[in-house]
Amino acid sequence: MTTRRDALIIGLMSGAAGLTSLRSAAADTACSAEAVAAASALLDQYVGAMNAHDTSNFPKLFTGSYIQHSGRSPSGLAAQIELFKKIFAAIPDHHMQVEDRIIAGDKVVARTTHTATHTHTFRGFPPTGKQFSFRTIDIWRLDNGKFAEHWDITDTEDVLRRLSSA
Repeated sequence: MTTRRDALIIGLMSGAAGLTSLRSAAADTACSAEAVAAASALLDQYVGAMNAHDTSNFPKLFTGSYIQHSGRSPSGLAAQIELFKKIFAAIPDHHMQVEDRIIAGDKVVARTTHTATHTHTFRGFPPTGKQFSFRTIDIWRLDNGKFAEHWDITDTEDVLRRLSSA
């Protein structure tokens, strides 16, 4: 089975015919303005729910079979709701801000900054009263207008190191 990547490589190697293949493959993976706007709105709804500490809209944002690839939390919509209820209880002033977003095909990528005050026990560390922040890069795959899969890179280890030395 030939993937789009393989088709692009074969097309590029084929000279002028390759340009046609490249244009065709690019058109297949390009997002319509409407799809980009819908994906961007979904991300904004997610950030709004995070900042309102409200999981009631999560069924509108996540598929029931949502897959969490980070290994830090279980997959599934119900697991996400429970996870964020715990996060909001432990970090009551948590705030999320999107610094950058990239939307292409069925993927949404966001570079975010999270800020909070360490007022409750967090990951086993007693409260210090200090403000802290961490950054993430999140990648979601969309399915039927909802988040279906998630991968992320987060610098929470640095936060934990700072909290443990407080």
